[in-house]
Amino acid sequence: MSEEIQPTFSEKLLNLAKAPKYRGAIFQIEADEKGLALVDCKEGSLKVYLMFDPEVDQVLETRFFTYGGPVFTALADLFCSKIQMMKIADIANIQVEDLETELRDIPEVRAIPETASELAQMKTLIENIVSTYPAKKALALATRETMERIRYRTQTAEGRAEADAEWASYTHEERLKKIEDCLHEKVRGLLQNDGGDVEIIELVEERKLRIRYQGACAGCGSAMGGTLFYIEDQLRDNVYYNLTVEPEMPDMSNPFGEMPV
Repeated sequence: MSEEIQPTFSEKLLNLAKAPKYRGAIFQIEADEKGLALVDCKEGSLKVYLMFDPEVDQVLETRFFTYGGPVFTALADLFCSKIQMMKIADIANIQVEDLETELRDIPEVRAIPETASELAQMKTLIENIVSTYPAKKALALATRETMERIRYRTQTAEGRAEADAEWASYTHEERLKKIEDCLHEKVRGLLQNDGGDVEIIELVEERKLRIRYQGACAGCGSAMGGTLFYIEDQLRDNVYYNLTVEPEMPDMSNPFGEMPV
């Protein structure tokens, strides 16, 4: 039985794989807060994260993650290094064979075997980045516009005055509907994923919302902390900046919900 021949890689590739500079991740919340576009694409065991300025289609930050071997690590780290401050149109022209050539110790000796699957996967990854970018750019610009509107309506005197006048023009029923629509769109899905829900009890003095937690939320410790803050933030950002939320306190005289004898 013959021994399996192990592929050989260049020392430059192996050294880069041992100490990559761009390993990590970029999260959508970071991009949203900065008004930037995040393109995150995965191929095989490699995932890359590219943060773009959507106004000029330029890369501002790059990261990658892979649980694969040295080839993907070196290729990804070199790729992330090369595209710093690069425009999306220029990324489309990057050739994987050029990356491989840069990883060679000797110009005539390949750094990566020609048959390595990572080369084809890297090529597909670059193509996916380019094809995905337009949708991510549009999303980033829409999110930026929404965030600017929220900041104006919640953090400036002019915006708050407009919000006050608009809120005053609604009937009580219209206010409740806007609150209910926001809860349905922004809150309920998250609560229901964990087996909970929320119900409106009443709107007091047109700005104090009393709610009742249902299901798992009714007995959850975070219902009076993180969950409450999230609900209140969503309503203040998307309905009226001056709303407060007060959850109904649980009946501790009958904590397990037993039927009275």
